[in-house]
Amino acid sequence: MPHRRSTFSKFIIENERRGANPDPDLTGLLNDIQTSCKFIASAVSRGALIARDDTATSVNAQGEDQKPLDVVANEIILETCEWGGQLCGMASEEMEQPYSIPAEYPKGSYLLLFDPLDGSSNIDVNVTVGTIFSILCAPPGVTHPTVAATACTGSRSIGRSALTR
Repeated sequence: MPHRRSTFSKFIIENERRGANPDPDLTGLLNDIQTSCKFIASAVSRGALIARDDTATSVNAQGEDQKPLDVVANEIILETCEWGGQLCGMASEEMEQPYSIPAEYPKGSYLLLFDPLDGSSNIDVNVTVGTIFSILCAPPGVTHPTVAATACTGSRSIGRSALTR
């Protein structure tokens, strides 16, 4: 049993206990992100076993060739975080346009920006890869994100992090 180590869940709970007004929506979103990162870690550990020939790849928003695991990791985050009711949209390095939350799910007041699998171009040489994300407060009245709404400014940023494997 690891000594004096803190899990992500324990860290969130301890910080909420220290704060005056914990935000249950932010806690829920962080837990969804944590869950998606665990799914991505599992996918990365299986590597080529999940990278099927029918996985559609192309060039991402930065002009880089997408790897099959990039596409899989992106889908994992979208599917894990879209239903919780905390987000009004998401933007990913792997997509040209921001992702709107489907109509069947409730909308929230946060935007999630992420690179689902940073370092994936070097994954074949066994380097560390990770998920980088930023959580923003959505501008007032935004229900469908636009490129302008996802432009990251420090005054709207809740926090940024990188979870590595």
